Amino acid sequence: MWNTCEIAVCRSATLSDRAADGIDAELLDRYLAHECSEAEDAFVRRYLMAHPDLAMALASFLAELEEERSRPAPPDPRDSWMRLRGRLHETEGDSHPIPGGSPKAKQVTATKQRHLFALLPSRGRGSGWRRIAYTTLAAGLIAVAGFSVSQRDTAKAESQPAEESFSTANRERAELRLSDGTRIRLAPASHIRVAANYGEQERAVYLEGQGYFEVKHDESHPFIVYAGAAIARDVGTEFAMRSYPEDRAVQVVVRSGGVDMSGVGLLDAGDVGRLGIDGTSSLTRGVAVDSLLTWLDGRLVFHDAPLATVLAELRRWHDVDVHLADPALGTLPFTGALTDASFRSSISLVAATLGLQVRNTKDRVTLDRIGGLTPPSLSPASPHRAR
Repeated sequence: MWNTCEIAVCRSATLSDRAADGIDAELLDRYLAHECSEAEDAFVRRYLMAHPDLAMALASFLAELEEERSRPAPPDPRDSWMRLRGRLHETEGDSHPIPGGSPKAKQVTATKQRHLFALLPSRGRGSGWRRIAYTTLAAGLIAVAGFSVSQRDTAKAESQPAEESFSTANRERAELRLSDGTRIRLAPASHIRVAANYGEQERAVYLEGQGYFEVKHDESHPFIVYAGAAIARDVGTEFAMRSYPEDRAVQVVVRSGGVDMSGVGLLDAGDVGRLGIDGTSSLTRGVAVDSLLTWLDGRLVFHDAPLATVLAELRRWHDVDVHLADPALGTLPFTGALTDASFRSSISLVAATLGLQVRNTKDRVTLDRIGGLTPPSLSPASPHRAR
């Protein structure tokens, strides 16, 4: 996943050593095989997002390999790879930030105004490179490349820009880089719309779900997020915002800088603001916000969360519905940390913690009581959510 503090050293050479030549063949081979470190993984994805033409070339190359079995005269893989490798080493006049690189290598210049969208790989997938390419990497590359092409075609057909929408389904996470350099990370089952006039007077986006914003501050063009009944205005910041349709309140968590949240006021780093659908608001200061942002690393942390809330989160992150043999079980409080890597391990941990049994049928997963082990259900409590 893409972290803001990835400064790790690569196994065989520092990433800064590769800055001048872009991505080398050995690094890309290891990326396709899921053998990269986190820093290398992040560097490859950022490089491809910054060079959509090369992303399209790579997607095309992978498609050729996938189809080679059915072709009467398959292309020579080495020849195709060498052509692609040549393109990867072409200079386009842009440099890109390299984890651990020199200051000169961190100058980023966007020559094309466009929004780039890519799905992030899931850690629960297999390790075979061809399977990875088509279930994770290719999906992201095709999203980047396809959006780039469709945007160019749309520009020819329309004189005015249109509102643009980006979504993730259950199990999917994504990163969106806006034309001004602002980065948005979307959690599963989230949707964001970018205003047609983005950047003209203000930079407005509309969120349903959960997102993390790394905003390029611009006092003359304020960045504004509309979510549910709340409006968040950037004051130079990194913050998370959550507003799923079933949530009873919009929540803003500020990691750095400040956010002006409607109905709550000015939030500084370490503050959490909530605005309920009934108009009530709260502001908590001095929070260890990293514990509320573990979802960025694929971890869901719960503290006395009702079981029904936990299962709703698992549905988004694993795309599996879990049924309760007795609806009253939904009030049982769960405390623990789950990951996006394995649904089976997550649901097993939940069941073991609460003294429940998991019953699997052909098309259904059900949690049921175990006589003498399951604690009594509680009266309905105030909603808790994954952090």
